[in-house]
Amino acid sequence: MSMLTGMTRPSSGNAWVRGHSVVTDMRKIRRSLGYCPQHSVLYPDLTVKEHLTFYGRLKGFTNASELAAEVIKKINEVGLADKTNVRSHALSGGMQRKLSLAIAFLGDSTVVFLDEPTAGMDPYSRR
Repeated sequence: MSMLTGMTRPSSGNAWVRGHSVVTDMRKIRRSLGYCPQHSVLYPDLTVKEHLTFYGRLKGFTNASELAAEVIKKINEVGLADKTNVRSHALSGGMQRKLSLAIAFLGDSTVVFLDEPTAGMDPYSRR
């Protein structure tokens, strides 16, 4: 997983994601990649909206209005509309996972790696 997401360089060999080499084309891969790790990568003092805005900028959004629309869309898709301005440390474990999923799918990622994405979610949300 670490090699495919560019967190670790391969010690030997190669892997391909949508026709791009993880050795030579990681920058191209990252543009279309979403990743929801098993462990939390959330900043405790950022709100739900701030997280999505921050990661959206990292993902390459440059137009503020397009990013704002994408942030609201993802918040609604994962059912966190009533938590938009809540800091992540105040969210339940299941809500934190939903936020991590929203981050992974920002920008309509074409390849998304999910590492136990429903861990900590209630049975209804898992569906």
